[in-house]
Amino acid sequence: MRRAARPRAERCWPILLAAALLCRDPHAAWAFGFSVEPARVQVSVPAGKRRGQTLTVRNARPDAAVHLAIYVRDIIHLPDGTHEYPPAGSTEWSCANWIRVAPSELEIPAGKSRDVRVSVTAPPDATGGRYAVVFFEASPSYAEEGISVNFRVGAIVEAVIRGTERVATTLRDVAFVEPPAVRVDLFNEGNVLVRPKGVIRVFGADGRKIRQLAFNPSMVGLLPRTLRSLSTPFDEPLPPGSYRVRVEVDYGSSTLLVGEHAFAVP
Repeated sequence: MRRAARPRAERCWPILLAAALLCRDPHAAWAFGFSVEPARVQVSVPAGKRRGQTLTVRNARPDAAVHLAIYVRDIIHLPDGTHEYPPAGSTEWSCANWIRVAPSELEIPAGKSRDVRVSVTAPPDATGGRYAVVFFEASPSYAEEGISVNFRVGAIVEAVIRGTERVATTLRDVAFVEPPAVRVDLFNEGNVLVRPKGVIRVFGADGRKIRQLAFNPSMVGLLPRTLRSLSTPFDEPLPPGSYRVRVEVDYGSSTLLVGEHAFAVP
C-alpha cells in the first residue's frame, strides 16, 4: 500500500465535539420500554471547571413503572468495531471519575418522564478529550427460564478541554477483503476523538475510474490512541481483473490521508 498526505485548502468540518453513539437510532431504545435523549453529552470545559447537560428519560410502558439504576463506565473501541465498557478510570482517555449523575436511581411511572443531570468537572491539569458512558439499566426487565434479564441504554459523554486539543491520525493500511469491501485501518495518535470521512475510488487496469464510494458515511468515531478497521462494502461485485483502489480520508486536520492498494479479482 502506498500512503501519502497532501495539503487541503480548508477544514470541511469541526472536530472539537465529534459525536459517538451507542445507538445510532436514538428511538431504538423504545424497544426496551424506556428511552434516553439526547444519546450523548457533549461539553467543552476549561481545565478546573464544571459543565453539564440534562438528559430526559421516558418510560414508554403504558401500564407499568420502570426502575432504573444509573452508573458510569469507560468505553473502548476495539479494532473490529465492537465496544467494551470496563470500570471507571480504566483507560487513559476516561472522564468517568469526573462525572456526577443526579439522581443515581429513578422510578418512573407509566408513560411519564424524568430529567437526569450529568455534570463533568475537569481537573486543573486536564488536557485533550475524555470519554465515558452513562448507563441506564432497568432491573429486572423480564425473566426467561428462571434468569432475570436486564436492559440498559447508554449515553456517551464527550468532554473536550478547551484549547488543548491535538488532532493527529495515521493511515496504517488499505486492503481489498472478502466479501467484497475496502478495509481501511486508522490509528488515532491525537488526544481527541475523530470521526473520519472521505472517498474511495476504484480504477481498472486501464486507469479509468469504475467505482466511487463514500468512506465512513455513518461517521464512526475513533478514540485517542486507538486502532480501528473500517470496511466499506461494494454495492455489487467487481468482475475478474486487476484494479487499484485510492482512499482519501479527512480526519479534521489541514491535510488529507491518502492510501492506494493494487489487487486482483480472480
